[in-house]
Amino acid sequence: MGGHAWFGNLSRMNGYYEHQISPFQQNLFKGFFNPGAKKFAIRIGRLSVFILPPLAFYYYLGDWAVKKNNYYHTKAYLKTQEGAEH
Repeated sequence: MGGHAWFGNLSRMNGYYEHQISPFQQNLFKGFFNPGAKKFAIRIGRLSVFILPPLAFYYYLGDWAVKKNNYYHTKAYLKTQEGAEH
């Protein structure tokens, strides 16, 4: 064979074990539909009471600030008495 490692005469590995199961015996969705997912959704729903109101407030506050800033940089604002003072 002259130094070539043919298939079947490859080097041996000690301490390496490989286990497998037939694809027909696997249960792919085991544990996917369990009560934990329902409990998780309920807990997120309870926490949303504390998270969503401040999130909505600061979102609309930022939206108002951007619109007001854009208005301050228009001719319509400069034509007003308030804008003419600047």
